[in-house]
Amino acid sequence: MALCDITVQRGEVVGVFGPSGCGKSTLAKVLAGIQPLHRGTLSVPVRPQGQANPVQWVAQQPEFAFNPYLTLEQSLRESWRETDFSAMLADFHIHPAWLARRPSQLSGGQLQRLNVVRALIPSTQFLLCDEISAPLDLLTQQQLWQTLLRHCKARHIGVLVISHDRALLNQVCDRQVRCEP
Repeated sequence: MALCDITVQRGEVVGVFGPSGCGKSTLAKVLAGIQPLHRGTLSVPVRPQGQANPVQWVAQQPEFAFNPYLTLEQSLRESWRETDFSAMLADFHIHPAWLARRPSQLSGGQLQRLNVVRALIPSTQFLLCDEISAPLDLLTQQQLWQTLLRHCKARHIGVLVISHDRALLNQVCDRQVRCEP
């Protein structure tokens, strides 16, 4: 597990880097409540009963984030429920026809944009971005990060960016933290 002291305030973008295998992704899973904390201390927003986790995790591999048997609209509706997300889809360059498809029918870049939109539900206060743009071409990376950061800034969402790409971290983060194995 990574040894690092990280604080992310709402509206702040913090980068995390370190060698492969030091526990950066495990840290994200613990922060998102997906994996238990075995030692140390953790303070995250409390999830109100009946509401989605205010800490959302977006992983590098979006194909594992969606139920392969549901259409993408069904998957988004699980998160967004009654809220209209059509403006967000347009902002992230997501064609409405994609929603009728299943995850295997989209490219990785298309699916990752939908994955980000799904994580930006109205109750999100913190977003954990774990190598989310690593497999994308440079233009798609740039578009994704510009749109994502604009939404996070407007909504005062704290963002933790996990990446091996120091140039990306230098570009999008307010500050960076190195994790040691």
